[in-house]
This record gives sequence, structure tokens and C-alpha cells, in this order.
Amino acid sequence: MLFRRPAQVDAVVKVFALSELSLLYIESRDKKEFSVAVNRESEKLAVVLRGSARVNGAQLGTRDVLYLPKGFDTVELVLERGAVVYILETIAYESYTPYIKRFSEAPYTDVGDEKSRRRRYILVGERDPASRLLAGYTICCPGCWGSYPPHRHDDKYEVFIYYGVEPGFGVQLIFDEQREEAYIVRDFDVVLVERGYHPNTSAPVNGLSYFWVMVAKERNKRSFSTVTHPLYRS
Repeated sequence: MLFRRPAQVDAVVKVFALSELSLLYIESRDKKEFSVAVNRESEKLAVVLRGSARVNGAQLGTRDVLYLPKGFDTVELVLERGAVVYILETIAYESYTPYIKRFSEAPYTDVGDEKSRRRRYILVGERDPASRLLAGYTICCPGCWGSYPPHRHDDKYEVFIYYGVEPGFGVQLIFDEQREEAYIVRDFDVVLVERGYHPNTSAPVNGLSYFWVMVAKERNKRSFSTVTHPLYRS
């Protein structure tokens, strides 16, 4: 499901809201403060995808992430001029303590062949304290495939937030036994994958970069486990 970049600035915009998963978008024209009401029973990820911001007193730079556990019902933001922040929240089973993950300190792996070369960063991994969330970044080479070979994890939602794509564009596919969908994506567009295979690719200009979040649908199902499409299994 595709959600275009909101046109509103200096406002808190709801990108989507499911019964147990939601995403907010905040973009500032000038330096501005926001007080954002959130669900006390949810865990949250606040990510800065452009500029810098102070989130609940923590200073975050571009691509840094703040994890907030259940128990918080407000997120206090101070966005610098031109900053873009997303807040994802989902109902949590357990409670932990807040922590910051710096993009500059994140472990990464180079994966793929010449047609699918990309660098994958892990910001919130399986060993990090969280109830349902896993998160990171993927930076694909121009014209290469990402989320490849095609795989699925129907026990987890996945949210893709794209950035650094323009002036090019990306293409996000979602398909399974019942449907085939294709979306053209640009900076700050969002795709929610509820089920199915979901490879993506880009025009050979800037390549495709995206922040991704996986959300376990059931308790104790938080893992990076996937099922590869039968045609691409070795």
C-alpha cells in the first residue's frame, strides 16, 4: 500500500493508522516545536530523515533513531529548519528503557551481486530491547535491485520510507499468489507491506535508499526470518 509524501508542513500528519500500527510525519519549514500525543501502550521509533531534531530531550542527526518504550504518551519535538521526522508506533507486549541508535555507529553489511549491490545497516536488531520492532537502512547502488532475491515474511509487517531518491525514482513491487502491485516511489513516500514478496529497484540516477521497519504481528515472532521465492532458492 502506497502513501505519498504529505504536502503539509509545520504540522503533525498521520500517514496511516491500523488497529495496532501507525505512522506520523512531521516536516518543519523553520525551527519549530511540536508536542505529539501517542498511545501509552505502544513502543515508538522516532527517526530523522532530513536535518536534525531534539526528541524528548535527545539530539538526533540525520538517520539517527530514538526508541521509546510503552509508558510514554507524549513525544516532545524541536525540529530545526527543514527537518523531516517520522514516528512509528505499535502496541507493545513488554516494556524496556529508551535508547538512541546513531547511524554513524550502526553495523552494516554489503550484500548482493552486480545487479543487486546494496549496503544494509541494522539500527534495531534482534539483540536490541524491543517488543515487536526491527529497523535499519538499505542503500542500493543506482539501477540495482533491493530486498532481493524476492522474499516474504507474512508474520511481520514492513514499512519502507524512501529518501535520497530524487531526481530519480524507485519502483516498489508487492506480489503473492493473489495480486501483483507496482508503485513508483520518490523521497519521503511510504509503502506498507502487509504480506507478500516485496523487491524494489531504481532508476540509474541516485539509486534507492530507504529506512525500513519490520513489526512482528504476534508475540515472540520478532526475528529477521524470511521465505525466499521458490524461483530464487539456491
